[in-house]
Amino acid sequence: MMKIATANRKGVAMITVIMVLLFMMLVAGMILKLLIGGSGVAGSSRRYLSVFEAAESGVEVGMLNIENAARAGTAPSTAPINVAGRQVSLVIEYIFTGTISGANIVFGGTGYEGVGTGVSSGGSAIYYRIESTAKGQANEQAVIETAYRKVIGINVR
Repeated sequence: MMKIATANRKGVAMITVIMVLLFMMLVAGMILKLLIGGSGVAGSSRRYLSVFEAAESGVEVGMLNIENAARAGTAPSTAPINVAGRQVSLVIEYIFTGTISGANIVFGGTGYEGVGTGVSSGGSAIYYRIESTAKGQANEQAVIETAYRKVIGINVR
């Protein structure tokens, strides 16, 4: 009986080796797919981050445009800018003008001069909405919207 059992088992080792190799190739293929996908995610994350930073730069330029316009007595510029190859568009919108609490009039003229120019002036500010939109080469887009308060009588350089 021993000879019959060994005669039937001649191809088992070869089939087992082929199955193990197929399993190892499947695992290697899955690992390769994960590595390629991970590098793609890292690349798109890096591209989006650079577009977001360009949009942040647009907000800073918008604030500077408001300060320069206040000095010149004109409307703030909304001309598009180019930041490291990314096109950034600006929207600067007037919201309202209001008084600032904490000035001399709020404290009852106790010697605190506040941000205004007179002994009893309350100070005022102009509020703006700044929207900065940056676009990248591979259709990435970042939009940052913020409110900015321009205090009358204080110049930022």
